[in-house]
Amino acid sequence: MRHSFWSALAALIVSPLVSTSVLAGGKALSCYEQATVPAVYKTVNERVLVQPASTYVVQKPAVYSYQARRVLVQPERVSYRTSPAVYQTRQSRVLVQPASVGWEYRVINGRNILCKVQNPAVYRTVSQKVLVQSASRVAVRQPAIYSSVKEKVLVQPATSYRVQKPAVYQTVSRQVLVQPAQTVWKPVKVRGCRY
Repeated sequence: MRHSFWSALAALIVSPLVSTSVLAGGKALSCYEQATVPAVYKTVNERVLVQPASTYVVQKPAVYSYQARRVLVQPERVSYRTSPAVYQTRQSRVLVQPASVGWEYRVINGRNILCKVQNPAVYRTVSQKVLVQSASRVAVRQPAIYSSVKEKVLVQPATSYRVQKPAVYQTVSRQVLVQPAQTVWKPVKVRGCRY
């Protein structure tokens, strides 16, 4: 690098002299020509943000279930039934006139005689309606009526939670200029000119 720099500097200084010498018919000591040195690049890797970090909310719906439930359709009822009285006809012998002792006249052998007589009891058969069973009120129970229905029941309420999404990076390569292109004088070997 130092050699090229001094060569170029010497060429710039000598260039007018060379031209003058050639034109003057002098002898060339060394010759140079312009050359372009390409730019020098190097590859560097960089971490580039593709997507920034973000937060989003996740909604979790409520969870339901169906359960069978016993529902009262008609409550228990009590009704009453009346049983009438039961009667029976029975016959009984009823004393109409008790036995007694009395006096009465009787004609015996043409004679009117007062006699003491025994009068038997007098009975009569009568029919009588007798109560066998009195009237009663009987309770009749009708059981309650139930039915089964499906019911929607909440098992777990709806919830929400936040999710952190980290940033996304990507490594990219790019060319970085280390040294730009430049024009230099380099020595040339041509006929009639020493190197």
